[in-house]
Amino acid sequence: MALKNIISLQYGMNIKSMKQLQNEFLIKTAKAEYIAKKVKLSPAEIVFIYHCQEHLKENRFVSFEKIVPTKDGCPYLRFDKSIYVLIEHFQKEPIEIIEKEISSCIEFINMFHAASTNLTSTIGARYKASYGKDRIAARNMYSVFTKIKQNPRIIKNESLKKVILKTIDKNIEYVEKATKILEDDSYLSIIRRSMQENRFIHGKLTLQNIVKSYNKLRLLNMFDVELNIREKDIATFIKSLLKRNKDLDFDEIIGRFYITSFDQYRQKLILALLLLPYEYFSVVKKVLKLGNLEWASKGFEEKINRICESDEYKHKILASLH
Repeated sequence: MALKNIISLQYGMNIKSMKQLQNEFLIKTAKAEYIAKKVKLSPAEIVFIYHCQEHLKENRFVSFEKIVPTKDGCPYLRFDKSIYVLIEHFQKEPIEIIEKEISSCIEFINMFHAASTNLTSTIGARYKASYGKDRIAARNMYSVFTKIKQNPRIIKNESLKKVILKTIDKNIEYVEKATKILEDDSYLSIIRRSMQENRFIHGKLTLQNIVKSYNKLRLLNMFDVELNIREKDIATFIKSLLKRNKDLDFDEIIGRFYITSFDQYRQKLILALLLLPYEYFSVVKKVLKLGNLEWASKGFEEKINRICESDEYKHKILASLH
């Protein structure tokens, strides 16, 4: 296999076996295992991600899935018009939603965020800066939802129209409340502070991307790191918890992320980020784009109902903000 030979040459590896797994390959050597992953990122984005990982290591945070550079120090490999990244492969155990494990995860995330400030190398950073995008997304959501509410005929499929009109009012309420918080000047102050700190975040910090490996916690999927406020990571993590257990005390969990610097606006900001119905918005946009979906209407109906059911925890967030 040509790719196997190139990886062996570029990384100086004696590969014992190489097995294809969808868009990636499991590579085994005498000493370790790796994944050669095909990615849709630009070289500049990969270099930025690699520099973020090097920064974490310099700050003594090493518990994450690392990119392995070539012998020449390049964090990616070109092959057959595609780009591959070699990452570590190790034993993984999922995290359980119990008090002890949640507390360990919060402490672990705080350690990661403490190590992710004062990034010195920002090559490729302009591709991975996401400051203020949630405010823009909230405005777009409100515009699309109210347009549908005022003119339902823009949804061509009748059954989908009924499902969306039945569920859209609650999502408009979520967006209105979130927008009110995101439009506050304090949001810009937090962004400015994060920019001064040159902070990056994980970008997709769900419970699924934190695992146990040999009794230690590790971060997976480091390909979404971006320059942004840490509240985005915290909201993503809490959302993944609430999707598994809607009865968790989200206010109490948020408080544990701020040992010394807690303020009420940061709590409200995280709740606003939790309220934004990104999944619902994504499906609605597809419905509008694809027109009369007779062939796929049932699948979209089921997806909308499933999203609304999993978003039931947002009722409690609304209540806590009133």
